[in-house]
Amino acid sequence: MSFYSYDYLIAHNNEPNFLFIIGILVLAVAIFVTSYLYFKNRSDNKYRDLLIIFGLGIFLFIGINYNNYEQKLDINNKTSQTLELMRSVAKEKRVTTKKMYSNSSSLTEGMLIKAGKNIYKVNFDSNQASYTLTKASIIDSKKIQYVKK
Repeated sequence: MSFYSYDYLIAHNNEPNFLFIIGILVLAVAIFVTSYLYFKNRSDNKYRDLLIIFGLGIFLFIGINYNNYEQKLDINNKTSQTLELMRSVAKEKRVTTKKMYSNSSSLTEGMLIKAGKNIYKVNFDSNQASYTLTKASIIDSKKIQYVKK
C-alpha cells in the first residue's frame, strides 16, 4: 500500500506536460523554416506542400492532445480536493502538512489519511461537503510505502 506525501501531491499536481510543449515547439519551428523557404523560393512547390503538411500536423497534434489535457485537468482538480482535505485534517489534528500522507490522490470513500503517527479512515457525506474521521489500523505496517517528493 502506498501513501503519498502532501509535498508529493503538490509537486505532481503542478507538473506541466513537457512532451506536448516540445512537440508544439518543434512543429512551430518547422512551420517557420518552411515558410521562410517557401517565400524565398516561390517557384518550388515542395516547400508549400511541406508548409501545408506541418500546418495540418500541428492541428492534428493539438487535437489528439486535447483529450489528454482535459483528463489532466480532471486529475488536477481531484488532487486539489485531496490537498484541501489534507490541510483540513492537519489543522484539525494540529499536525504540519509535512507529516500528512494519503493513500489516494483523489477523494474516495474509505480513503486513508496518515496524520503524524495516526491513520484515519475518511467517510464523506453524499455530496462530499463534509467528512468523518475514524481511527484505523493497518494489519501489516511493513507493507506501507511512503512516496515522498
